[in-house]
Amino acid sequence: MTPADDREETSPIVSIFQALRARQPKWTVDIGQPRGPGWIPGTALKTATEGPFQALLCRLGEGLQTADRRTIAASFALRYGWSSGIAFAPYVLYACVPTITLGNVSFRFNDQGSFERAALHHPVGVMLSQEGTAPHPSVEWLSDPQALFAWLRTSLVQQAQPVVDALAAWSQFAVRGIWGMITSAWGSLCVHIFGAIGEQTQGLAWMRQFFAGTDVIAQMQPQFYPVTYQQVTHVYHRGASCCRYYCLRPGHYCASCPLISQEERLQRQRAWMKRLIDPQAP
Repeated sequence: MTPADDREETSPIVSIFQALRARQPKWTVDIGQPRGPGWIPGTALKTATEGPFQALLCRLGEGLQTADRRTIAASFALRYGWSSGIAFAPYVLYACVPTITLGNVSFRFNDQGSFERAALHHPVGVMLSQEGTAPHPSVEWLSDPQALFAWLRTSLVQQAQPVVDALAAWSQFAVRGIWGMITSAWGSLCVHIFGAIGEQTQGLAWMRQFFAGTDVIAQMQPQFYPVTYQQVTHVYHRGASCCRYYCLRPGHYCASCPLISQEERLQRQRAWMKRLIDPQAP
């Protein structure tokens, strides 16, 4: 983490991200304004027609060997969706939602355009109040778990909306299609988080509650389901929109693609589980 002032060093949110990093290095979030190659301020993702966001999309297209903007937009939306770990992980493990407005975050992408990690400029946010917890000026305490849950969902949607709008304007890819990519990444990330702290299936009810509603998030939510092989159960999903990877060379349909049958999807996912669980099997 980058150096922070005394107030930030003692913020409960700083301690939470330190604990997350110790638990899983891939959950590392920098605190403070980041510097160095690959970093893009969140506010830059509000426009894809110029600046660092446009450069990132062009670099992503070069890596994918395509100039098709819809395919590039779909691919970026998936990558961007994985950055939501900055909110999901502290919520699931510590009942905390940092302030993740685009003005308070930066993202780092590698040379191939894949998301690497995020930075939180100021460690402020909301937390579920706990008995004996000392107050801190960086945290707003909430007493209602449902209020914290709503805060998480609203924060993620409000952060993503300008990014979706910018991608849609640049690529002419449907807004609903871009949201389908983001919700697919959110679902995969949540499965990963719940799997890291217990069983993936423990997150099924929570994810279905998260995506419930009538807005575009609910309309474009993934369809989750368990798959079992040799008494081991993993959670997979069918995405609500296609990432267009099949348009590339050599391309194919992903196992979560809505364009393939459920029978083929299950067959491929069971085959993948077999390789993971029993790699010596023929």
